[in-house]
Amino acid sequence: MPEKPQQVWELVVDGHAHLVEVHGRASRRVEWYVDGELVGTKKSTDDRIQVTADGERDLGSVGVLFSGLGKPRRATYFDPGQQGDLKSLAGVGGVDLVPEHGSAAAAYEDRLRAHPTRYALLAAGGGVAKVVVPILLAVLVARFAVAIPWPDWDLPSIPTPDLPSIPWPDLPWPSISWPDVSVPGWVEWLLDKVKYVWPIVLAIVIARTEIQRRRKQDELRQQRQQRRDRPASAPEDDTDPA
Repeated sequence: MPEKPQQVWELVVDGHAHLVEVHGRASRRVEWYVDGELVGTKKSTDDRIQVTADGERDLGSVGVLFSGLGKPRRATYFDPGQQGDLKSLAGVGGVDLVPEHGSAAAAYEDRLRAHPTRYALLAAGGGVAKVVVPILLAVLVARFAVAIPWPDWDLPSIPTPDLPSIPWPDLPWPSISWPDVSVPGWVEWLLDKVKYVWPIVLAIVIARTEIQRRRKQDELRQQRQQRRDRPASAPEDDTDPA
C-alpha cells in the first residue's frame, strides 16, 4: 500500500500540471510531479526545502516552507528564469500552488485570509513568549538551585608547583588617552530594552509581510485561472456578404 502524503499542492502553470507532495514529519521528503511524471525529489530536515528538476529539462524549481513545528505551510513554483536567483533562494516571488482541499495547509490559508489581525496578534504573542519564557525558566532554575540543600564537600587542596618567573622585557607602550564619552540615560535604557523588544517587532513584521504576500498570491492565482478559462477568440470573417 503506497504511503499517504502528509500534504499535497496542485497548480496548472503554462499548461503543465504541477503537483507537490510532502512525506514524513521529522525527516521530510518532498516529491515534485509535472504532468504526472516525477521530476524531482529531496529529503531534508530544513524548514525550507528547494527541489529542482532532475535531468536536462529546465523546468524551474519548487520551494516548500514548513513552520517551526514542522507543519507544511506552502509550496511555491519558480519558473526557470527565477531558478537560483536571490528571490527564489529567499522564498520571495514565484506562484504558490493550491493546497489540497480540507488539508492543514488549506485551513491555515483560510484562517490567514479570514482573520489577518488575529494572525498578527498571535505572531506578536509568539514573540512575547520568546522573551518571557526564557526569563521564567531562568528564574525557576535559580530558585530550584538555591532551594536544594547541596552537601558541603571538603575537597583536598591540590598543590601547585612553584614555577620560576620569566623575565619578560619591559617594552615601551604608547600612552593613549581615550575621550570620555557618555551617552544620555534614555539611550542606555533603550539599548538595555532592545533585546526584549526586537523578537516581538520581528514577529509582527513577518506576520504583516505574510498577510500581504497571501493577498498578492491570491491575485496571481485568480489571474492564471482567468487566462485558463478565457475562450479563444473567434477568427475574424473578412469576406463580404453576398
